[in-house]
Amino acid sequence: MWMKEVFGTDKPVIGVLHMHAMPTDPKYDPVTGIEGVIEAARKDLHAYQDGGIDGILFCNEFSIPYTPNVRTVTVATMARVIGELKSEIKVPFGVTVAADAMKGFDLAAAVGASFIRSVLHGAAAGVYGISDVHPGELERHRAELGLMNCKTMTAIVPEGSRQIAERPLKEVAKTLAFNLNPDTILVYSDTPGSSIDVEQVKTIKEVTDTPVFASNGVKPETIEEILSVCDGAIVATSTKFDGKFYNQVDIERVKKLMEKATMARGDK
Repeated sequence: MWMKEVFGTDKPVIGVLHMHAMPTDPKYDPVTGIEGVIEAARKDLHAYQDGGIDGILFCNEFSIPYTPNVRTVTVATMARVIGELKSEIKVPFGVTVAADAMKGFDLAAAVGASFIRSVLHGAAAGVYGISDVHPGELERHRAELGLMNCKTMTAIVPEGSRQIAERPLKEVAKTLAFNLNPDTILVYSDTPGSSIDVEQVKTIKEVTDTPVFASNGVKPETIEEILSVCDGAIVATSTKFDGKFYNQVDIERVKKLMEKATMARGDK
């Protein structure tokens, strides 16, 4: 498993750093401007790191609602924020550009990310309409950028979506692993904040050796069960003040989560 080499632990917990809305985003605050985006990201970065998190995932989460063709200014702003914080980042970090995998690889190349999370395969339908991802194009772009050593994380089925072709989970896992060979398969729950179905994880593991991460519903009260079956976890809202999506990260919540994770992993 590659996680030990990158994160220093076999079952890492990665904190998503929700970057504040940027120019052209509906929720962008022109009063606080880019400096406000940077300072909010700085606070969350230090709360995660001081709380003991294993890795950071920078994401334009507050760009909601997302677009499949992310504007250049969004990627440029993300690169500036990460660049300004680079000297303060003490743990491995990755990136997500929601919801544009191609530009996610562009950002990863620009900032030197160790991993990327994105939807890298399949056709699905959900609240954002129909998404149709072409893995061959993405992998060629990744190769052109020299990112074949940048670890990839992709959902087996995107959150809040259904496959257009309703194939059995085992079949999806087998063909995903064979055709794309991602470094991590992500499992989401049906609704944000709810726990994943651990039976899905077990099903995927029956047909592939690819590491499987829980990608939502990770809390102090669920982390032990999750790490008993998963190879890692991605956490976000549960680490924030009052567990609210738009709040800043609470260091005490991070500490509590990581204490539970350390116990579950049997770390020394």
